[in-house]
Amino acid sequence: MLARLAPAAAVLTLLAACSSMSEVTSVGKDTYSVTYSSGTQLLTWVEIKNQTLQRAEQYCKSSGRKLQKPKITSNHATGLGSKRATVTFECGAIEPPKEDKQ
Repeated sequence: MLARLAPAAAVLTLLAACSSMSEVTSVGKDTYSVTYSSGTQLLTWVEIKNQTLQRAEQYCKSSGRKLQKPKITSNHATGLGSKRATVTFECGAIEPPKEDKQ
């Protein structure tokens, strides 16, 4: 029984390993870009977009800043094709909370 499951497990491992997240790269002054490719994983556009946005947000938070002006583009793949989302974004300063004046 286990011998029958081994090929299926190997295929699932290969499929899961095909997705990739690029490194965050600088594309201008305080402007960055990150790309996520689904590879052969069956992911929805929402999942791909959310994972890419989360990576952008993590990048900004790691430097004590916040994600600003995210612009999302895709390769418009449909069906079983590899889907790709790119987020171009800025990291801005986190403003301190305003004090109420009474």
